[in-house]
Amino acid sequence: MFTEYLHPASVEEAFRTLQKLGTRARLVAGGTDLTVHPPADVTTLVDLSRTGLGGITADDTGFHIGALTTLTDVLDYSPFADIWSGVIPTMLAQVASPLHRNAASIGGHLARGRLSDVVPVLLSVDARISFFDGGHHHMPLADFYSTRKNRTRLVVTGVHLERDTGRAAFRKFARTTYDLAILNVACAIRLEGDVVSWARVVVGERPALAVELSEASSVLVGHRLDAATIGRASEKAMETVEVRNDPRASADYRRHLTRVLVRRCLTETTGEEVYV
Repeated sequence: MFTEYLHPASVEEAFRTLQKLGTRARLVAGGTDLTVHPPADVTTLVDLSRTGLGGITADDTGFHIGALTTLTDVLDYSPFADIWSGVIPTMLAQVASPLHRNAASIGGHLARGRLSDVVPVLLSVDARISFFDGGHHHMPLADFYSTRKNRTRLVVTGVHLERDTGRAAFRKFARTTYDLAILNVACAIRLEGDVVSWARVVVGERPALAVELSEASSVLVGHRLDAATIGRASEKAMETVEVRNDPRASADYRRHLTRVLVRRCLTETTGEEVYV
């Protein structure tokens, strides 16, 4: 049962409270995850709304999204339509319901590290995450999860995206519009002429957290992004993806979806319209 609700005035104060109370305290940003999954052992909620972590800023290096910025505010930020083929607003328009997006924060979403359409896209475009754990730090989002830093006690303070004119696409498969994805895929590429010079193929909701399929990405680099290359990358993705069963789908079905969605994503990055 929650018995205490605190409003720290700074990130540093919020972190000190976490350190002092240990597992009895939980940070609150949008609060959507806590509403659905209230932890039984937590007695103190630490509200971050007064820590100044909201809003989006831009400079020559790119864009910084404050951790308390809602998914709706990120979706509505018009400059994101001009980077990575507009994949960020395209993806966010498919996340849960508008009411959920109005409350959920980007920092809270990344801190929980599960059930996410956001993570695959941010991994594919090499986003960096910033956090406070006694000092201010930032690192690639991929390292944040692979080193399990997200499982330590810290305060996520924001996400950084570079300005980039690469191409990207996102695809998900779910039973209904507002349902969780059975599988999702994000692809991002950079071209030199008509040859792929850099690529990321990321698969999420396996149902584990999203990861890059590096062997599938490697198939693309150094080749023209034509149907034959896309076909080889899609096959490699299906061969190498680690999936498992859960009540929503079998591992075999997720493996099949991986090939289909990777092919559709990569085809979309060529500029072709994909209807199936």
